[in-house]
Amino acid sequence: MHEIEAKAWIENPEKTERLLRRLTGSPVHCMKNDEYWTIGGKTIRIREETIDGKTTVLITQKVKTIAETLENNQELECELPVTSAPVFRAILKNTGFIRTAQKEKNTKIFTPFRDFFEPALLADDPHITVELSFIPPLGSFLEIEVLYRDAVQDIFEERQRILNAQQIVNMVLRVLNIPMEAIEARPYNELLRNNCHG
Repeated sequence: MHEIEAKAWIENPEKTERLLRRLTGSPVHCMKNDEYWTIGGKTIRIREETIDGKTTVLITQKVKTIAETLENNQELECELPVTSAPVFRAILKNTGFIRTAQKEKNTKIFTPFRDFFEPALLADDPHITVELSFIPPLGSFLEIEVLYRDAVQDIFEERQRILNAQQIVNMVLRVLNIPMEAIEARPYNELLRNNCHG
């Protein structure tokens, strides 16, 4: 998968949610508990995601780059049976991985109406979501994610996707009255290590 996303600090999540509901349907509430396991500079994320009482375990590995205000990820992800998660953690530990970080996200996931965007921005049929999350002890964040199911084939395709994603992000931020200065390029793990606040 090819994921392009941006996140921003939110001062007033209630106001942001009211504005957000104008360009989306009803949100889905989701609790996300993430663990990061690292070896030799490589990291695997284990996410336990609960929606409507059903928990899913997702294993993710990303190759991440930062392009100005956007995070550009080539992502490998698979689902693991919930009962297999403890065994998978034991395998990671036994092969030398160290759990380097944890985070909890209390999230509302919104899917913008597609007619909000110019058709040219949707040419590659991206899946667009906007998440409003509270992450203790950091605070509230807005995440705008543009997800393509297929990986990038060449540098020109990647550049076009980044340009399109930037326009999508800018449109959403503009409608929600969120300034560009609120964009946070640092990873959550770095913010948590330094106990940063917006």
